[in-house]
Amino acid sequence: MKYIKFILLFLFFVSCQESKNKDNIKKNESKKVTKEYDFSDSMKFKYEDITSVEVYSFLNKAMVEMYKNYRKDINFNSDVQISNDFIKENIKLNNKQKLELFNLITKDSCKSEQNPSECYNPRHAIFFKDNENKVLGSIEICFDCDEFNHSESLGNAKCYCYDDMRMFLYNVGIRYFINDDHRGNKTEEEYSEIERIYRTLPKLKE
Repeated sequence: MKYIKFILLFLFFVSCQESKNKDNIKKNESKKVTKEYDFSDSMKFKYEDITSVEVYSFLNKAMVEMYKNYRKDINFNSDVQISNDFIKENIKLNNKQKLELFNLITKDSCKSEQNPSECYNPRHAIFFKDNENKVLGSIEICFDCDEFNHSESLGNAKCYCYDDMRMFLYNVGIRYFINDDHRGNKTEEEYSEIERIYRTLPKLKE
């Protein structure tokens, strides 16, 4: 098990390091953009349809999803699609924060092109819900690789600066994998925590 653990961590580390090296080269070559649009009309729901917005942070989902043999009918989070045991934080936005987030994703104010790395280790997610608690739209976020996964219902509302989203999450209280300089670092401790939690989960019968 220790050997497998070492191999997995090594592969994740090498993949991300190679991607980030390419990313740094691309960023140095990126041109300035000065778009100023309102993408709210491209969305499949309106601001008035949003009753609540929930923000999550969780252990590296790419690693968590390697462990499949546990029961999904017990303490399972239907939003993030992992056990609640793997979730670190869950914050419900107030009305002011909800409006600030909506303006962030619908107004393109990013002044430079963004070049995500070729990896995906999501640890944060945002869910927009209606008055029946149904998900209208979602954003899954990997700050580790600057890779974001937007639901189709958000249309073109995804041209904002990723660092602006990082700062927003920090300001509303999210701390996991967003440290003082708003950058996180992958650690072996995280993998060990995932492994430890998995051992405690009720398993599927063979």
